[in-house]
Amino acid sequence: MSGLTMKTMNRNFCVNGLYSSGMVLQQNTENSISGYSPAGSAVEFQFRNLRLSAEADGDGFWEIRFNPGSAGGPFTLDLRCGAEKIRFDDVFTGEVWISCGQSNAQLPMERMGYSYPEEFRLEKNPLVRMITVPISFSFDGEKDQVSSPVWKAASPETLGEMSGTGYFFAKKLSEALKVPVGIINASQGGSPIASWVNEEVLEETGGTELLAELERCRRPEYLENLRRTTAEKQKKWDSALYEADEGSRNHWETLDFSGTDGSWHTVTLPGAFGEDSAAGVMWLKKEILLSAGQAEKFNSEKTKLWLGTMIDSDTVWVNGILCGSTGYSYPPRRYSVEKGILHEGKNTVTIRAQWNGGLGGLRFYEEKPYFLFTDDNYISPSAGGNTESRQNRIADSGTVISLSGEWRAKTGAVCGTARPGEVFFEWKPTALFNSMLAPAFCHAVAGALWYQGESDAGNAAEYRLLLERMIALWRRKFRYSVRGKMPVIVVQLPDWSDGLFRKNAQKNPSWAAIRQSQADAVHNTENSALAVTIDAGEWNDLHPEKKYTVGSRAALMALKTAYGRSIPAFPEIASVFVSGNSAEVVFDCDGGSLCAFGQTAEKRADFSCQVKEVRGFSVLTLLPDGSEAVSEVSAFLRNATTVDVLLPETEGKHLELRYLWCDAPECVNLYNSGLLPAAPFRTSL
Repeated sequence: MSGLTMKTMNRNFCVNGLYSSGMVLQQNTENSISGYSPAGSAVEFQFRNLRLSAEADGDGFWEIRFNPGSAGGPFTLDLRCGAEKIRFDDVFTGEVWISCGQSNAQLPMERMGYSYPEEFRLEKNPLVRMITVPISFSFDGEKDQVSSPVWKAASPETLGEMSGTGYFFAKKLSEALKVPVGIINASQGGSPIASWVNEEVLEETGGTELLAELERCRRPEYLENLRRTTAEKQKKWDSALYEADEGSRNHWETLDFSGTDGSWHTVTLPGAFGEDSAAGVMWLKKEILLSAGQAEKFNSEKTKLWLGTMIDSDTVWVNGILCGSTGYSYPPRRYSVEKGILHEGKNTVTIRAQWNGGLGGLRFYEEKPYFLFTDDNYISPSAGGNTESRQNRIADSGTVISLSGEWRAKTGAVCGTARPGEVFFEWKPTALFNSMLAPAFCHAVAGALWYQGESDAGNAAEYRLLLERMIALWRRKFRYSVRGKMPVIVVQLPDWSDGLFRKNAQKNPSWAAIRQSQADAVHNTENSALAVTIDAGEWNDLHPEKKYTVGSRAALMALKTAYGRSIPAFPEIASVFVSGNSAEVVFDCDGGSLCAFGQTAEKRADFSCQVKEVRGFSVLTLLPDGSEAVSEVSAFLRNATTVDVLLPETEGKHLELRYLWCDAPECVNLYNSGLLPAAPFRTSL
């Protein structure tokens, strides 16, 4: 029933929106519960000490507005219409937030089990609750219902399904406010901002191409034809590649390492190989020698096979036995090896790696873990210094075997054309606003958390306008929030560069521009706040697992913005004064003070590591020949609010001073005393 309004259904007694057992209601403010019943019928409502009633209109619609009172629970909410009853059990009152965005807002805790194992060992927490709105899309207006809404409290059994960002946000808020916190998680991977606004906003921002695409999507025959032709093209391409793949035809997965003759060559994993524009298949093999004791240990414990991440898809065998497969680029390759597969002596690991064409070719990402190990060891999910991951814990070095290094490889097939792209109708204009967000409009909320922007990189100017108007639109639509001033917390994009390079300075970085658009939109919007996460990403992973940092920092800004807590915000540039070949940069520290650290990862919290040098400043210069150049410059912390920057001596004209103006800075070391990083910026000189 996802995407259907109740007006298209029968008039049986039912409730709109996201109401279900286990839900959280926004405390101490007007709430609304509505639905449908036979025209003219009476609906009776009971919750805590409230007894109210309403009469269904001629269309069968009824609505009851009520104040659920102060935080508490569990309670029961009862509705009656004649002989029919609806009961919601385990209901709490507290604070309710909408959490919305694309994949990093959506990324479930199940993905992060190795980053936060202690969270999965906690007892059930009835004060942290979440509803994950089912993925659906619509182009014909706002819907008032989703399919089978389910609220769940955090527990070892349910935590894996929860958004990591939303969970840590709710946990931090609940601990600080000492009340139940409910999260409405409405997010979808890859979705651009245009899918989260309505047609009116697209018209206001001049999105002519988006409006034209919306009109096409409103025609069912267009959607069906696009779906069918895309599937046919992909099936044809996949079949042709598989048929051309010599390795698949000849079952190279069963070939021992010793069978790799002179037609195989040596490659190093992790690494990049293969042509940028071509697509194809490469087979890789590695031999592992195990002693009798090692083999016995591997076969008596749960055994993990981790192969970092790669572009684009892979299938993995050990000694000819299938261990796992992943069909697209982003997930970490974390497979299990069943007992009895490994044995004493020579063992062969085989990978069928497929790349679908495009920039970079076949690539296994660096600074990711490549290991065969037993489960009594702990391997960090990121070998590149994930500041939140634990140190590797090796119980037995004999059962931790590195898979990095030399592999034997042979091309199975090459295809001159790239694989036809996927079509996601959820990414189309207004699709998610109508179907996933609109059903929540009748639910009273305290505020909204927005974590999105990756899919809009390259359209920074348009993005700022859309984000400002989206915030205004949501404030109108969430009619049971703070009228016109619903707090909105925007998560600024973290560092990322697709594993291609890391720099402290770039000329035209697309992610830096989106970060600036996010900051500008927040500055132009009352009662909004920015959560800076420039140090919470991974340069080689679009889906970093540092969601504790993201959720907790967003919660701090929510406590400050929505609840009036005295918390210094992220340091931001206040002014720049240039004198000769130096610039004095003054930061607005919001009552805090600046600190620079010599190490930015695990040692950051050690205040004995403080230094004077500040990393990440650069200057954009117009050269005499008319070209532009970016150069890194030295900077030093003068006092608690000021950084002195040394400008390069040149015959050209300095146009801009920049800080962390790149997609993935190599070093972030300027923070306030609360360990919140200074916000990236660029400013004219």
